[in-house]
Amino acid sequence: MKRFSIAQLAVLAPALLLCSQGAYAQATPEPSVQVAANQASNVPGAVQQAATTVDEQVRKWHIGADAGIGLDPEIIIVGAHGSFGSLFGVLDFRPGVELGWGELTTTFGINLDVLFPLKGSLGDNAAWRPYFGIGPNFEVSHRGFSTDDSHDGISDADDDHEGTSSDDEHGRFDFGDTNFDAGLNFIVGARKNRLSFEMKATAYGVSTLRLMVGYNF
Repeated sequence: MKRFSIAQLAVLAPALLLCSQGAYAQATPEPSVQVAANQASNVPGAVQQAATTVDEQVRKWHIGADAGIGLDPEIIIVGAHGSFGSLFGVLDFRPGVELGWGELTTTFGINLDVLFPLKGSLGDNAAWRPYFGIGPNFEVSHRGFSTDDSHDGISDADDDHEGTSSDDEHGRFDFGDTNFDAGLNFIVGARKNRLSFEMKATAYGVSTLRLMVGYNF
C-alpha cells in the first residue's frame, strides 16, 4: 500500500473538502428556489388553475384607438375603445366612444358593441380573421349653418319707402339643431393581430354609415 507523507496529506485534504462542498451545492437547490417550490406545492390545484385563467383573461383586455370617415352625414371620426376578449368563449365586448365633425355636423357617440369572431380567413393570409357584430349606440349630434339672407328684388329706395332698414332685409340667417338619438350598430370587419378594418352602419333612430380603422395597444 502506498504511503502518503504529511505534506501530501496537507495538500489532498483541502482539495477533497472543496470537491465535497461543490457536489453538495449542486445537489442542494438554493434556498430561495426551494422556498418558492415549497410554496407552489402548498397551493391547491384549483387555486392555481383559477390564477392561470385570470391571467389569461387579463392578457386579452386591451385599449385601442379608432379613426375613419362617416358617409351619412359626411364627417371625420376619431375614437377610443376597450376590448374584452373571449366572453363566454366566443364573444368580444368592445365599448367605445366616437367624436365626429364635419362642415355642418358635430357628433359624440357611445357604442356598446359585441363582436363575433369567425373561424375562417380572408384570402391566402390566414392571419386576417373576419368578424361581425351588433350593439346599441347613443349619440348626440349638432347640425348648424349660417348664410346671408338678401332680397335682390327690393331696392334701398323701396326699403326707405316701406319704413324698413337695409340691415333688416340684408341680415344673416343662422340655424342650429341638437338631437339625442339611440340606435343599433351593425358591424362587418376583419382584423390581423392588433389592426382592424370595418364598416359600421347604425339604424333605428340614427341613419349613418362609417368606415373605420382600429388598433389595439
